[in-house]
Amino acid sequence: MKRTAEIVLGIIGTFFNVIGIAFIGVMIRGVSEVKNNEQFQDEILKEFKSQQSNDPQLQDIDIQTFTDGMGTIINFLGVFGWLIIASFIISLIVGVVATVKVVKVKDKKANFAGSMFLIAGVLAGILSLTSIIYYIAAIICFVRKPKEVFDDISNQNASAL
Repeated sequence: MKRTAEIVLGIIGTFFNVIGIAFIGVMIRGVSEVKNNEQFQDEILKEFKSQQSNDPQLQDIDIQTFTDGMGTIINFLGVFGWLIIASFIISLIVGVVATVKVVKVKDKKANFAGSMFLIAGVLAGILSLTSIIYYIAAIICFVRKPKEVFDDISNQNASAL
């Protein structure tokens, strides 16, 4: 039986994983640039101060609290981004292995490939586009069963009954 659908979905999922890794890498790069650029941080503080003087709701916020909070968020985004990239890389590897298993083994171990697609989907984010594609590939691997091949002897016995 051909497993073209699983192979195509595995390749598409791998492609989206690479795009996700690149996007988050660019985000981390931008966050680190903001973290290291004192001039940009000063501009943000000046803008906040000007907004604070115009907006009565912002007048109660302390500048030091805002600065500390901004630094904490920037640090958190950097660490969290690297964790997401690590998860996507593991998902990428597991998805490629599952796709290769589907290509090489065809019908014999499709359940194993389906399990690998499920793991790749969870690691790619529970409800991201990549994970949904991997989930669909896993479901197809589990549901599609090879057609039963009857030999001539069993056909003759069945027709004699």
